Amino acid sequence: MSTLKMSLRAGLFGLALAAAGGFANKAMASDPLPGDAIGLPPDVNIGLVYLSYANDDNFTTSNGTKVNTGSQNENFTTIARYVRTFGVDGYTVGVQAVLPYVTFLNKVEVGGASLSKQGGFVQPLLGAFAFPINDDAHGRSVAVGGWIFPPISSFNKNDTVNVSENLTTYEVETGFHQILLGSPTAQNLSLEAWGEGYFYSNNDSFGPGETYREQPTTELRVYLPYVFDPAVGGSVALGFFQSFGGKQTVAIHNTPLVIDTGNRTNESQLRFTGAMFLSPTLQAMVIGEYDVQAHGGFLNRSITLRLAKFF
Repeated sequence: MSTLKMSLRAGLFGLALAAAGGFANKAMASDPLPGDAIGLPPDVNIGLVYLSYANDDNFTTSNGTKVNTGSQNENFTTIARYVRTFGVDGYTVGVQAVLPYVTFLNKVEVGGASLSKQGGFVQPLLGAFAFPINDDAHGRSVAVGGWIFPPISSFNKNDTVNVSENLTTYEVETGFHQILLGSPTAQNLSLEAWGEGYFYSNNDSFGPGETYREQPTTELRVYLPYVFDPAVGGSVALGFFQSFGGKQTVAIHNTPLVIDTGNRTNESQLRFTGAMFLSPTLQAMVIGEYDVQAHGGFLNRSITLRLAKFF
């Protein structure tokens, strides 16, 4: 899971207005990682903690122009997550909940303009999932899931930068994992791919007499994980992430005026992960993310430590 999707409030004009919603190019909060599509057994509990540092020093407009002078967004994200699986008619299904918290470490600027900001709790994520295909013998599995993000957060309509958008988000996702070389119990090279779709309600209290709207977003993740030490689950993976869509506008009540904030969820990102079990029930994973292109948001540069405890 990467640093969370954030939004900038469309409350300024000129360059800053084009920057409104500029955090929204960040990868979405559910953000599957290598191995997440591998089928789990039933009756498993997993507690996870994510510690993520991001230092984004380039802002891009909706046409991809970089505004790297006087642009910065340095923040630290802490995420708590709980996963529980069950067995239903021979299939593994499960539920999960995620609660993120974002702290800004410095002032947020776009083109030298300092923007007011509101950190704190991000909207919680509530999800359910299933593994309709879980073929351990051939290293093949399929995961499907859905999420809802209720509008409960530290949103402050008077601040330009918010860590949430104060609207209900619905997500559907599916993941596929297949071993290409090797076997599940030995060294192996796999392909893992994920696709997600996001749909949003409106935020009718975005500002005085304003309604915020966001068009649907689609995402694609592709990973090539290599297990080099199966005894401790030692693995590395290269990955690529791409998001599309998410155009964001603000409608002014009682007028025909609709402002294009200039923000999009349009991002191309390279990823690298490394993971291993520190004990039979404790896994550590390090995730590095580096945007190569974005439209309507900051370029993401982040590193994350994920600890997962199985019990």
